[in-house]
Order: sequence, then C-alpha cells, then structure tokens
Amino acid sequence: MKLRLSVIIACLLVAQITVATDLTIRQPAFAGPRSFYPSDPKALTAMVAGHLTMADSLPTIDGDIVALIVPHAGLVYSGAIAAHSYKLLQGSGINRVILCGPSHRHGFSGCSVYGPDVVWRTPLGDIPCHRELCEDLLDRRGMKVIPEAHTAEHCLEVQLPYLQTVLKDFSIVPVVMGYTEPSNIRDLAEALAAIDFDDHTVMVASSDWQHYRPAEVGWPMDSLGIACLLDLDAERLQQLLVSGAVEMCGGGAAVAVMKAAVARGANRVKLLRYGTSGDIDGNKGRVVGYVAAVLYRSSETGDHSEKPETTIRGADMVTPEPFQLTGEEKRKLLAVARESIEAVLSDGNLPAFDVGKKLSQPGAAFVTLKKSGQLRGCIGHTVAVEPLYKTVSKCAIAAATRDQRFHPVTLDELAGLHIECSVLTPLREIKSLDEIEVGRDGLMIFMGDRRGLLLPQVATDYGWDRTEFLQNTCRKAGLPPDAYQEPTAVIYRFQALIFGE
Repeated sequence: MKLRLSVIIACLLVAQITVATDLTIRQPAFAGPRSFYPSDPKALTAMVAGHLTMADSLPTIDGDIVALIVPHAGLVYSGAIAAHSYKLLQGSGINRVILCGPSHRHGFSGCSVYGPDVVWRTPLGDIPCHRELCEDLLDRRGMKVIPEAHTAEHCLEVQLPYLQTVLKDFSIVPVVMGYTEPSNIRDLAEALAAIDFDDHTVMVASSDWQHYRPAEVGWPMDSLGIACLLDLDAERLQQLLVSGAVEMCGGGAAVAVMKAAVARGANRVKLLRYGTSGDIDGNKGRVVGYVAAVLYRSSETGDHSEKPETTIRGADMVTPEPFQLTGEEKRKLLAVARESIEAVLSDGNLPAFDVGKKLSQPGAAFVTLKKSGQLRGCIGHTVAVEPLYKTVSKCAIAAATRDQRFHPVTLDELAGLHIECSVLTPLREIKSLDEIEVGRDGLMIFMGDRRGLLLPQVATDYGWDRTEFLQNTCRKAGLPPDAYQEPTAVIYRFQALIFGE
C-alpha cells in the first residue's frame, strides 16, 4: 500500500512538473540599477510605496472604473504620476487587468497578446495571465501571439510593481500594438469592446506623451491631447496624432482603450496628474510628458453624458457642415498667405493680421502655389488645431520654403505665383468605396506606416474616375496602386472649400 501511494505521489509530482514546464516565464527585462526600476525587492517596494503615499489626495470617483491612462518611463521619472491612477485600485475589488501599450522595439502589424500560458515575473513575484480573456481576445480580428514583441518591451512591465502592490490575487491580459495604423486601433478597440468581462476588470493604456521638447513647446501639444481625453473624444485625439499636433508613443493603444471604454459605458473622465521629466531632473529644455487619468461609468448626469454618443468606428461620426466663407473672408485669407510668404522671404517679421472672429476659429487647410499653371508647392494641416488664419499663414510659408519636391521660392518669383487655399472639413472614415464622390471628396489613405493625401481638385484637374483617384492616392503614399483594396488599408474622405487669387 505504501509503495502504491509512493507511486501515486510520484506521478502527481511528475504531472505538476509537466504542467509547470508548459508555462512560459516572461522574465523582467528592465529591472536593475541602470534600468527602469530597482531589481532589489526591498528597494522596489519602498519606491512604489513612496509614490503611492504621494498620491494620497485623490478626487472621489463616483462610479465604476473602466480604464486608466498611465505613463511608462523609468519609475524615478514617471512612477509618481502613474501612482495617481493605481492608487484608485486599492480596495476596488479589481482582479483582472487588461494592459495595453505600444511596441517600441519590434515592428509588426496587428496586436500581440502574450498569453494565456505565460507568467510575468518581477522582483515582487509572479503574475499569471487570465486564460479566458486572453483566448477571447486572440479569437478577434488582428490579435496574435508575437513573443518577441514582449520580451524586450518595457511599457507593460513597468506597470506590474504598482499592480502587485495595490491588488491581490489578480491576473493580467498583456497586449502591445504594432504599427500605430488605423486598422490596428480599430481592431483593438472593437475587440476590447466585445470581449466578455465584468466590473472586476479594468483596462490600462500605457503611454508617454510629447517627447524631448522644451517644456513650453511640449505643454501646448499635451494640452491639446488632454482636452480630447477630458471630452472623451477619441476620434479627434486620433486625428491630432496623425497630424503630429499631439505626440503619444502609446497613442494608438490609448485611443483604442478610450473608444472601448466609451463603448462599455464610460461617461466621465478625470485628469489625476500631469507632469514632465523636467519636474524630476530640472531639465526643462528637453522633457517628456506624463499623464494619469481615469475613465469611469457614473449614473450622475454631467458634461460627458450630454455629449453626442461616441462610436467605435470613425465613419459613424456625424461630419459637420463644410466651412463657409464670404468673399471678403476669402480675400483676407489669400492676403494672409501672400503677406506671410513675403515677410519670411524678406525680413522674417510676420505682420499682425486683423482677420476677425470667424477666421480666428480653429481650421484645417492646405495652401497650394502654382507658377505658370504648374504646381510650385503645397503643404497643409488635415486637423483643425490652430486658428484658421494661422494655419493658412504657416502652410503658405511651408509651401514656399519647405516642400521637398521643389527648391524654395525666391522673393523675385513671388509676384508670379498664384495662391490657392483649401479649407477642409474633418476627416471621415469610409465604410464603402461607393461613398466617394469625385469632384466633392478628397482622400487620405493609411496602411502600415504609410499615408497619402490628395485634395478634391486633384481628381478633377486630371479627369480621374473613382478608381484612378484611389490608385493615385495609394501612389502618393508610396503604396501599390491597388493597396486600397487591402483589408488593412483605412481610407478617409473629406471636403474642401477651394478658392484662389
């Protein structure tokens, strides 16, 4: 009997060993004295506890937490900011965390879920992946397992010590996004909105903001993005990221989490803390921005519950009416464009423009320069970030001096140039190619890290039909002419109010 029992125990031990060897241990890659956080458990525990103590005075969240926004730099820089988000999880009952961030070192298309048979190790212990949620995500479009996207990636790893401190007996779903392309954002947003999880689960978006700019330059960029966050306006944030007006190294994942959070009922958001690396090292000439925020579901009425419903796909958003201008307003904008170029080419001092209230509203525009009927320069902004007259001024200067297809315009040839302005409506993602109307719509295509834009008048000038317009937009992006038919291609259309001298 003893021999039989010994055999049974031995078999069980072998079985346990076999199960254990079926699991992959994701070792900490960024723990150490010259890395992102301490490798010594006591030192790490003290650092995290200190950050959480600093975050004691937090606002009351009257509702269910749906998602958090956190930074992901070295903990000495961003940890005190991140702690303001994680402090909210203490005593919350959360036991599952879906971590989403960017892939800094491994380029790929789609999103990688490093689970379910993976244990994530830190100096504070091991964290399992949630099997059902990982498998549910992996059944969705665009989701795959790419181990090399995680083994040397810090954006999720640096979140784990905080989670291990504020939560007990929890599991994770680790997701990194490859290229920040619209199809990846769409797929992750739709997957997170559709998978089956309850109020004991929170989504976390890991992202730093503007990178290595003077604080006075970076703050306006971050403030634009934060305004979108506070408005729960993921579509506008995505457009600002595309235009470069906002910088976020995890912007794609953050936009996807925002969209999914709204789809799952989040109707309120609070900015918990903003700061920069300059707050720590004193170097305000080259900073990185950090944001901590919470998105939550509240039964209270308020600003966000009164806004129009935000949907997962940009094509479902209502496009505002085209921007209308009087003849005098058009003449003023054309004068702004010409006077801006002349000033930069002569003494470099821009005049003070008196344009009135309407032209001081945010506007997106392109400025096109032609000489003897031939293109001489064309630069524009696709998102309304600055007052329209400033957009026209800057684009005119850029078209004359920084269009890499041409030599800079000289002062002597300025008088012979014809200036044309195109004031744009917001970009709108199309569901069907049948939505495109040649002569009315301009096109922008995204695929991978490529993008190309053609204004509405280009198709008319060349006499293209819809297919030719799409093919040439692909060529403008450096893509094969039929790339618009690929499932990973995302196409936007827009209209323009076009006028010239």
